[in-house]
Amino acid sequence: MEENGTAVILIVEDESIVALDIKNHLLRFGYKTMGPVSSAEAAFSEIDNQVPDLVLMDIKIHGEMDGIEASGIIREKYNRPVILLTAFADDQTLNRAKVSGPFGYILKPFNERELRTTIEMALYRYRMEVRLHESEERYRRLFEEDLSGDFITDEEGKLLDCNPAFLSLFGFSSREDVFGLSINTLFPKERQRQELWQTIQQQGIIRLQEFEILRRDGSVATVLANMVGNLDEHRNLQNLHGYLIDTSEMKSLEEQLRQAQKMEAIGRMAGGIAHDFNNLLTVILGYITLVNEKYVENEPLENELEGIRTAAGKATRLTRQLLAFSRQQVLNPEVIDANVLIKDLEKMLRRLVHEDISLTIFEGAENPKIYIDPGQIEQVLLNMVVNARDAMGPRGKLTIESRNMHVAETFPTPLGSVPRGDYCLIEIEDNGKGIPEDQLSLIFEPFFTTKPADKGTGLGLSTVYGIVKQSRGFVNVRSEVNKGTTFQLFFPVTDKLLRKEQIDIPEIEKYVGTETILLVEDDNAVRAVAMSILKRAGYTVIEAGNAGEALLICEQNGEQIQLLLTDYIMPHMTGDQLILRLRRIVPELPNIIMSGYMKRVNSEKLETDAVLTKPFKPEDLLRVVRTVLDSQD
Repeated sequence: MEENGTAVILIVEDESIVALDIKNHLLRFGYKTMGPVSSAEAAFSEIDNQVPDLVLMDIKIHGEMDGIEASGIIREKYNRPVILLTAFADDQTLNRAKVSGPFGYILKPFNERELRTTIEMALYRYRMEVRLHESEERYRRLFEEDLSGDFITDEEGKLLDCNPAFLSLFGFSSREDVFGLSINTLFPKERQRQELWQTIQQQGIIRLQEFEILRRDGSVATVLANMVGNLDEHRNLQNLHGYLIDTSEMKSLEEQLRQAQKMEAIGRMAGGIAHDFNNLLTVILGYITLVNEKYVENEPLENELEGIRTAAGKATRLTRQLLAFSRQQVLNPEVIDANVLIKDLEKMLRRLVHEDISLTIFEGAENPKIYIDPGQIEQVLLNMVVNARDAMGPRGKLTIESRNMHVAETFPTPLGSVPRGDYCLIEIEDNGKGIPEDQLSLIFEPFFTTKPADKGTGLGLSTVYGIVKQSRGFVNVRSEVNKGTTFQLFFPVTDKLLRKEQIDIPEIEKYVGTETILLVEDDNAVRAVAMSILKRAGYTVIEAGNAGEALLICEQNGEQIQLLLTDYIMPHMTGDQLILRLRRIVPELPNIIMSGYMKRVNSEKLETDAVLTKPFKPEDLLRVVRTVLDSQD
């Protein structure tokens, strides 16, 4: 087509008078012409020099091929529309013409209006075909080059097509590997598969929902999925389009940065922790000096010993609080008292805020029992306080409050709805800069932050959201610019008993015994005190400083030993490995593992009858020993 939009038409007609008449018609219509030529070979030569917009082709022409055969070649090789001209309308000619795919069929003689109408319709149809082809090509390129794993299934979930990113995500080498494969086999969790099809059936669409997928090599990855179902008027699924975004690496980075946040928090608190420990050591050393003096003078020692015991208990809680922040495994949830947790964390939180920020804490929940990982909820409060501190200037006010709330009707939040039920609500309110309304739905996204680049990673609130959701809780946020922000954490209350309510600790005298215990502990001081406690309770104790000694003792005197009490972390062999080795010698030997820090180990998966956490009180040691021994009867 010319720059001015004029169509160029090639005339192929072997009768010169007819060809000249057609040319004159076209020129009057405003078209530009090529030819006329009288054979297919001449037409190909013309097209090689200049490709026309349309070809008017007589069926009966000179040369070795007729117009129908030439028309098919022009469509296939040059992709140009052809209108066939002929004086014949027999069935054989028509059927041959259909195969070549002409854009028009004009019988001679024809009038001027018929010729012009057929040409315009052919040019229009051709332009529409070109646009359709370009659109399909754009979609195909988008589909092929998309970084997300795109796929199409039939109504049964069998794969019809996918792009290279989908093949790479699942570890397939070619499309032939996946054609006909059901996507149900790619989602290993039955519950997620059911939710997928149920949501598509009811809503027709899935937006940014997290799924676990099963790769071809058996490994599991995490994806964010968008899916759209094509439903007919009876809501029957016709096909499914899906787009999967691999988030495995992002989750790994989030976990690494979460650990970095914990360590950063510990670094900020190190000075205060050292101060507390020095105070506790001062108390202990002072009482020990008084004990020595009173012992010589034969005075009562009860007050001093109780003071040492109290100081040691505070040190124990402080150590466990630090471990909750620094350990790298996912901690096991338990029933906790939200009021007590907030109160115990108060001193640590006050160290994180500036001296000119007022921190007020109200423990007002009448039913404060929630089932959650205490270490993770401490991290949640830590992140919230740090964010509030950074949002406030001098003379800021920060309030943390716990209370109960009954949700009678589901209500929406920027992060979804809070369902009906009874909750323990932890509310963190500040009078800082506030968050613009258009950013409220974004603040929990990974790497989104309103802080300067050197002030935050954008993972604090995404960490909060992840922990709360994993704990079956909900988050709500209200904010007003220049007035402040309120975060509400909803945790379902539980009727389960707190750990301290589960066990009624009797007197130490009820834990005595006469059995023989093999004590394995590489720390001399711990081994000595544990042995003294056990012997005073009437037990016979055989001590071993390492796993090798324990194995040798059992080989020689295994029939005498009635209980194994072993440390977990020891040189060359851990406590649970020792238990497995000893089972070959004494198959049904009861056992207890002691440890202060079992990194990356879930206590429920240990090969042991009980776990005793260090530091422990004498009554705790004797109670666990007696419980395990009695359970063998």
